[in-house]
Amino acid sequence: MLTSTLSADQWWIAALVSGIALAVAAQSMATTRRDKAIAMSLPLVGAVGIVIHSAARGYEDRTPLVLYTATMLVLVILRIVFARYITRQLELKRSGRPMEDMTGKQTAIFFFAFVAALVGVAFVL
Repeated sequence: MLTSTLSADQWWIAALVSGIALAVAAQSMATTRRDKAIAMSLPLVGAVGIVIHSAARGYEDRTPLVLYTATMLVLVILRIVFARYITRQLELKRSGRPMEDMTGKQTAIFFFAFVAALVGVAFVL
């Protein structure tokens, strides 16, 4: 873990920055006002989920902050990795045409990218 020496205050900063990064990444995919509101709420919803999960499991100290930061970073990384695909889908939606359905191969690639990002972030954090 490259971050094993971070204090709780530093983890709060990391969590805040990663939450903002997810809000920005999600905003880039929003096409309507409703979508923009949902995109802005994602970091908050993630925080509530992590707090509930951590309380149920009895996690203390910095663990919830690490979980939150890791979750937000994985989602941001995936937004960057799949930027071209997402942009193409958004262009279809904005032009009034239906978005393309994901193929089995695309689903498998997404799954493996998700796992790779999760392992990478877990290793770094």
